[in-house]
Amino acid sequence: MTNIIGKKFIFVRHAEVILDGRFYGSRDIEAHPPNEAQIAATLNLLPPKFNLYTSPAKRCLTTCESLFPGINCNQIDEFREQDFGDWEGTIFSEIPDIGKLSTDQLFDFYPPNGESFADMAVRVNFAIDKILAQTSTQDCNVVVAHSGTIRAVISRLVGNSALSFQVDNLSATEIVFLIDSLVINYLNRNCN
Repeated sequence: MTNIIGKKFIFVRHAEVILDGRFYGSRDIEAHPPNEAQIAATLNLLPPKFNLYTSPAKRCLTTCESLFPGINCNQIDEFREQDFGDWEGTIFSEIPDIGKLSTDQLFDFYPPNGESFADMAVRVNFAIDKILAQTSTQDCNVVVAHSGTIRAVISRLVGNSALSFQVDNLSATEIVFLIDSLVINYLNRNCN
């Protein structure tokens, strides 16, 4: 599968966040810098040359700077995590119970004054399309981002079911974009 001709992206989820007991999505919180073993495991999955992109969130910038010191990380605002509106910064126990929602309902659910996952998927994939238009099949694109960002890209292939995929901290997901589809070479490959 790795010889498929297309445009390759490797998505790396940011390192583990420094929790403060409050809900976060797009809220800007820090991450623990990856240790030497995590850095080596992540770099082992990457080719020697690539275009580098990141979400502008502190947790992604910390991860990006730790993995790639001295390399310019192109910040893409559309790669930020889902905005959960009024729930951002709320103590976890105070988040209201929204009941059981199907995957379809959850995909389209709007937290109060926030955005739905469907809206996030549109903005993330708009940015992906811009990068696809600017790169060739010889390029590899590495994106340091969030689990929601990676699921949003996967939703291009599997729709609402993308919400069912686990994306761990410091894991890598390789996706090759074809003319009218995409191929997932691997998903959630642990770099810890």
